[in-house]
Amino acid sequence: MTWTFDLDLKRLDRLALRYKGGLVGHSSGKRLTNKYGTAMEFADYRPYLPGDDVRRIDWSLYGRSRRLYTKLNRSEVDATVNVLIDGSRSMDWGEYDKGRRALELALALGYLSIKAYDRVAVGIGPKELSQYLPPVHGKGAFSRLLSFLSAREFDREGDLNSLCLSFARQLKPLQLTVLISDFLSPGGWQRGLEKLVNSRQQLLLFHVFSPDELEPEYRGPVSLVDSETGSKKEVDVDPLVLRGYRDAFARHSEQIADFCRQRGINYFRYDCSENPVDFLLTIASTVLNSW
Repeated sequence: MTWTFDLDLKRLDRLALRYKGGLVGHSSGKRLTNKYGTAMEFADYRPYLPGDDVRRIDWSLYGRSRRLYTKLNRSEVDATVNVLIDGSRSMDWGEYDKGRRALELALALGYLSIKAYDRVAVGIGPKELSQYLPPVHGKGAFSRLLSFLSAREFDREGDLNSLCLSFARQLKPLQLTVLISDFLSPGGWQRGLEKLVNSRQQLLLFHVFSPDELEPEYRGPVSLVDSETGSKKEVDVDPLVLRGYRDAFARHSEQIADFCRQRGINYFRYDCSENPVDFLLTIASTVLNSW
């Protein structure tokens, strides 16, 4: 199966992913790090040392203190944005298809990153990392990203813990990692996220859900089939069962949100009936910079 995407990415042209600083890059780019360099943004002073460029001496401060201090600026590097997509079969669900929307969201985030001269790596898998696009950047990077995402499938039983643990082996400290998943993982997700946190990643989580998962239309006796395992359960859907389901869904979402709040992780719920570009524009003030 080959996916085709129809996104107006040009609407994102004035936006870029926001970093908290302290990231690691490969070469000259657009991201400010906490390392000292030649960028215009001021970072700190230090006492003048023989060999320092005299043009970086702060003469105003010398006038007040009668001591020589050298101005230090932050360096600029290209950053690496890692995108991990949950490739389990449960993602292939809903009128708008959670999997398609996850791929489109990854494509939009990749577009933003490549445009900002960052490197973009993408991984996808159900239990282990089964497909991986190594970091791409510069000319031709977007075409490679589009080709990679267009060929992905969601067709096996998943385990988000194992997937995150597998993906962590690809990461280097002080990078930005994005996880896109429906978090429907019976084995849990906490251990995997802890691994990503301990890998010293700045994390951005998108919890994808379909409108019919939030508000099922089923009524009366139905046979529910697990899309990943094939196991069945007969249920009589009445108002009491529906209320219990809604409460469980809300608790599940709040549990993820609590986990993220306690660790300073940006967490967003994404209704896949919404266009990914529109969605990113709505959260722009939180995780995106405007040029």
